[in-house]
Amino acid sequence: MIVVQTTMIWLALFRCVGAFITAANNPVDASILCHCRGSSFLHPSRNHHASRPSSSLFATATTTRGGGGDDNNASAETSNNQKLESLVDKAQHHLREKDADQAFATLAQAYGIDPTSTTIAALFESCLGLKVELAEESFYKWKNTAGNALSEAELTNLFQDRIGLSSLFIDKEEYDEAGIQLRKAIEEANYWLSYSLQLSDTSSTTAAQLDLTNTQFAHWQPSINRAQYLLYRTNAACCQWDTYFKDGHQLSQSLSHNLSPSGHVQRILHPFDALKFPCISLELASKIAQSYAARAMESHGLVDVEAAKNEQYQRRPTVTVNRKELPKQEQKIRIGYISPDFTSRHPLAFLMQHVFQYHDKSQFSVHIYSLSSKVDDGPEVQAIQESCDQFTYLSPSAMSPMELYQQMVQDELDIIVDLCGYAGTSIMAEIMASRYLLQQMNDKNSSAGGNEADGSTRLLPIHVSYMGFPGSVGSSRIWDYSIFDQVVIPPNNDEYGIREHYNEALVYMPHCYFVNSHKTVLGKEGDGIILANEEERIQLRSKYGIHPTAFVYCCHSRPDKIDPSTFRTWIRALSTARSEYFAKHSDSSGSGAPILWLLRSGKEMEQNLRQLVRKEFGERMEDALLFADVSERNEHLRRLGCADVFLDTPAYNAHTLGCDALYLGLPMISLLRSSTRASENQANSICDDQSTIATDKLASRVGASLLRAAEVDDLVYPNMSDYEDAMVKCAINTKWFESIRKRLRLSVPVSPLFDTERWVRNLEASFVQMKSMNCDQTNAFPDIIVTDP
Repeated sequence: MIVVQTTMIWLALFRCVGAFITAANNPVDASILCHCRGSSFLHPSRNHHASRPSSSLFATATTTRGGGGDDNNASAETSNNQKLESLVDKAQHHLREKDADQAFATLAQAYGIDPTSTTIAALFESCLGLKVELAEESFYKWKNTAGNALSEAELTNLFQDRIGLSSLFIDKEEYDEAGIQLRKAIEEANYWLSYSLQLSDTSSTTAAQLDLTNTQFAHWQPSINRAQYLLYRTNAACCQWDTYFKDGHQLSQSLSHNLSPSGHVQRILHPFDALKFPCISLELASKIAQSYAARAMESHGLVDVEAAKNEQYQRRPTVTVNRKELPKQEQKIRIGYISPDFTSRHPLAFLMQHVFQYHDKSQFSVHIYSLSSKVDDGPEVQAIQESCDQFTYLSPSAMSPMELYQQMVQDELDIIVDLCGYAGTSIMAEIMASRYLLQQMNDKNSSAGGNEADGSTRLLPIHVSYMGFPGSVGSSRIWDYSIFDQVVIPPNNDEYGIREHYNEALVYMPHCYFVNSHKTVLGKEGDGIILANEEERIQLRSKYGIHPTAFVYCCHSRPDKIDPSTFRTWIRALSTARSEYFAKHSDSSGSGAPILWLLRSGKEMEQNLRQLVRKEFGERMEDALLFADVSERNEHLRRLGCADVFLDTPAYNAHTLGCDALYLGLPMISLLRSSTRASENQANSICDDQSTIATDKLASRVGASLLRAAEVDDLVYPNMSDYEDAMVKCAINTKWFESIRKRLRLSVPVSPLFDTERWVRNLEASFVQMKSMNCDQTNAFPDIIVTDP
């Protein structure tokens, strides 16, 4: 039998799914290494990491396409096309002969030539489908007839191929089919394992009940847990909530019950999803981040990884700095910003395109490092290039993480700001972890009387995490600081118990930590984003099927940010508002009644929500739902002007989208629960349909921070009952709502939220403080509180 690492093929081919399966020593080592950020505009690739190398196959493909002159390129292209056509023909022949292994081996070669071919993608799906079909026959023949024994290797292949097939369905937004494959993978594995362990009742054993600890099949536990994670993630993407709380509770229990002997959580789900899923507590999310930090250190072969895995929170002193009292620097502070997301297709470049121009160039030298092999000439990137002292492309496919880091160190940086964190593949964490190894090398050489490993006597840069990852990075060995504010993370002695889940030192910005360039980018003459008058608004509403006078509740965040409890709250408030409308208007059609405008993510998502509303609230309420397609950025921004109020999602708030809504004068209702401690608040937070969504994770507190900085924090509510009442009040109390809207629109030009230059000055105050402390690295860095009187 031909052995092919099948998962490596669809790993690279279907990056945007987020399900990366790598076949190693374990039967399946499925790890979600991507995330999709939640805004309703299309950054033309929804997965902004799609251009990053993720396997050796990708590197082979790019090398194959290289060449010298035009003639050589044309000749190579012709040769590759002929070879590709031949391989596709062979693969189709193997599929007709039901030889799945030969077909897969052939497709692997074809993928190496053209990883973007839709024909190859379709054949991969057919091939995996065939592999599953053949393996399924063997499994159920064994199960139903007690036929020949089914080997663990056969189960492994079936399990792995079902996971792969589910990812292909997810890529096509066929979530129901994906869910079927994932559930079958879990059920079949549980049945076989229960049978092999000679359990008395194999039919009722679930993953939660099946304890493989201290058995010969303990290596299966992470694989089953990861499959449960993929199932939860898949159902969340299409709002399939039939078993939402049960699956979430099971996932949380699996993670909690399968800690390593040292208390180190297994790397089953990606840190970004840990922030997004309400079933994952703040404590558990922080441990997951910690485990990924440990993996970054492991990639360098560091010897004290166990210490990193179990790094404990230590209370830090605080220092206060004022941006108006900064001493003049004798030498410029050299700042390096690094990210793979300096691309016009990513929110980071959109948000930060005019940030760097406000740095005081007499005091700071600004270096930008784009972790990409491709040049981007979009307007956002051009603006960034024009506002920095040096812009450098670093190719992760051509250099190791240590080599990439050493190249930055050669620029004699004082501070490196990581704008990515875990928001993508592991490369950024590995780059930042290189400092720890480099320091060990320097210490060893210094004690032996040699030269520094980086060729200089300078202190290595301070590391700062910002913007990319809205949570604890889990390690003060890799990152010294994270930049937040006192709303998203209350400081020491807080009654919430939140600060103790962040190992790194913190910079507390005085208003909102989340920066944007909206004031200098949006609303320019001729861009058409900000609607000029009511007539233009009515015309645009007509385009989207919205009645001219209907009150529009809007949430254009990604559907997987919505949870069933919140959605039911929305529908209850909407029902009340519509009842008030019908009591006052003789509108039998209901076309002018309030509506809820959501972002569509595949037909299944819309079907699931409509079915829920129809079943629980009646057929007439289904007419109150309107769905918008994913759009280009300008259209997304322009159509927000058609809405009346934006509904924030409690589990994972609107970040970029929140700034969009507020800047365009769209009030936003957000939730920030009161002072229950984090460890208690989520202990049983996802157990049944009546569960409450906690707001102690940072990503669930950003909305409140944005509203405070926009000076409309009276739209932040402490519980869902008040949130619901506010929704109704917006629609029926016109005088009150208009006062809120007017206050927001007057605030936008002058509020700290959209004063980018002021934000940069406050950031510089923290950098000056960091630089002054880096001369003495014997003590732990303190938290820095920046004041802005």
